[in-house]
Amino acid sequence: MSRRGLIVERPQGRTGDFAVVCPHFAGLTAVEAMLAGALPIGDANGATLALAGRFADDTETYAAILAADPFRPPPLLLPALREAGVRAVINLPSLAMIGGGLAAALHHAGADYAAELVTLVQAKAHGFQVMAVAGDPGQAGRVLASGLDQLLICPRPELTADACVTTVLDTVRAVRAAAPSARVLVFRPPLVAATFAPAVALADGVADWAIVPRGGAGSVDPVQAELVVEGLA
Repeated sequence: MSRRGLIVERPQGRTGDFAVVCPHFAGLTAVEAMLAGALPIGDANGATLALAGRFADDTETYAAILAADPFRPPPLLLPALREAGVRAVINLPSLAMIGGGLAAALHHAGADYAAELVTLVQAKAHGFQVMAVAGDPGQAGRVLASGLDQLLICPRPELTADACVTTVLDTVRAVRAAAPSARVLVFRPPLVAATFAPAVALADGVADWAIVPRGGAGSVDPVQAELVVEGLA
């Protein structure tokens, strides 16, 4: 059965099969969150830890963490999450969404996708339920090779519209071929959700954006609007 979950900014009564709680994304559109969320702006993990005591005793409510946080390595972050009542984690914001020169610069600073996977593997070893974000087949392969078996495939904002849809579909296919028993979910950006229907059909479920942007529910993300103009919606 296809699973459906929501990406939200605060813990609340879960209405779907799972929820991803991302307080750091409050007021942002989906593309803003994916592009800016992993930058050194604010304190993503601090925002999550500030919700201590508000997480349900539920392994399907995933607390969003910056898994490559240089100031909170796993020996500090994981016990703090446990004390906050967290039972499941996901690497959002994720450096999986950032490429090019910026990714190289962050790598030299010790913050990269490999560091995220190290944290997620340790989280699983400490008893957390883990979902790993991946943006392409290569990243998905690294997730599976690390022993993690639940993935959320997210479109990478840096890609063109056509490449975005194709990459998500290719990533789901790659996971299906390499690890048929793995759970693979697809994030559907607002406005263009229908374009991901082929990938969703192959996946185990979807995650939809439920965070209201600062401009209100009717505001339009310029990147997503461009996809609509290109005829992909």
